[in-house]
Amino acid sequence: MRKLGSCFFVLLLFTLLTRCGSRAKPAEVIIQQSDSVAYRKKIYKKSAIEIDKYFSKRNKKTQFYGNVLFAEKGKVIFAKSYGYKKNKNWPNVSLESTFQIASVTKTFTAVAILMLHEQGLINIDDSITKYIPELPYDNYNIKISNLLSHTSGLSKYTHFCDNPANIWPDKDCSISNEDVVQIIKNIEPDLAKTPGKKFYYANTNYVLLATIIERVTGLKYHDFISEKIFMPLEMESTRSYFRENDAELINPVKGYESNFREAINIYLNGCEGDKGIYTNVYDLLKFDQALYSEKLLKQETLELAFIGRSKSKKHLNNVNYGFGFRMLELPKTKEKIVYHNGWWKGFRAYFIRRIEREQTVIILTNVKRGPFLKVIDLVGFLPE
Repeated sequence: MRKLGSCFFVLLLFTLLTRCGSRAKPAEVIIQQSDSVAYRKKIYKKSAIEIDKYFSKRNKKTQFYGNVLFAEKGKVIFAKSYGYKKNKNWPNVSLESTFQIASVTKTFTAVAILMLHEQGLINIDDSITKYIPELPYDNYNIKISNLLSHTSGLSKYTHFCDNPANIWPDKDCSISNEDVVQIIKNIEPDLAKTPGKKFYYANTNYVLLATIIERVTGLKYHDFISEKIFMPLEMESTRSYFRENDAELINPVKGYESNFREAINIYLNGCEGDKGIYTNVYDLLKFDQALYSEKLLKQETLELAFIGRSKSKKHLNNVNYGFGFRMLELPKTKEKIVYHNGWWKGFRAYFIRRIEREQTVIILTNVKRGPFLKVIDLVGFLPE
């Protein structure tokens, strides 16, 4: 996804939360009391209306479909579904619907790796060839931390597995994480960047992290995160999708391209760790809250994920990358927002955390359509 779009959209959402439209009329939205404190309900009512106005306008223009949630301290203040009403055959979307969250999956993979690090089962400073010795990069000393921060320099498996066609000739057959490892072993793809020097976003990093999880624990990636994350947090509607487990998904929606045609379920969907998790706004909020409570990680371990490591001299709009999380520094207050966005086969997702205020914004969509991520649409909402 374009960096400009993602960072401006993050700024937009938190600007909307502080706007108080004096002329706004009540909207039909789901606004739940965050707690018994009356002032909180009062100060966020207009913010909720502003958020609803923004997404309702784009929904009416057929530019946005999906679910939006805003919470503070784990309490839902605003949540609403925006469906496609012009076509009676369009499948219903509810707040319980699960969407593929695409690259937001990386936040789960990073947390899982840090759990193993905390337990002493791995060390993030270990070379990746310690766990995957068949990789042809032993001379480069690529570390687990390089995979986490996209500083490994590895090429994108979505490119070298797809072209030339004979690398994976049967495109009807799902490709797995271990298949990707074997392809790397066989064809030895050139590095895209010098390891450890520059940030280069590649899904290969998180496919290999999922492979490390599998080899260290003896469990499949989807079983490990289900056992160690989904189940303890009671994320009952959440599953990791690997193209062979359609029947396990709970209330899933399909992804659609901009022409409203269903996105093709391509062979690359067989890989896990870089994408694939299906969840809903409420389950994702449970994951968010667990990161405050040390249910998954000690706070000092989690803080490793929020240290900027993108190795760039100049970060575009103050955006940096840690371990499975992007970071955005607000221009005026210098407050750090941690988030991740995703974009894959019709699905878009945003998982945004304003840690200092314990505020959470979640946006899940299933139609790759509309200009709501473009800078030209967002300029009017940016902070002065």
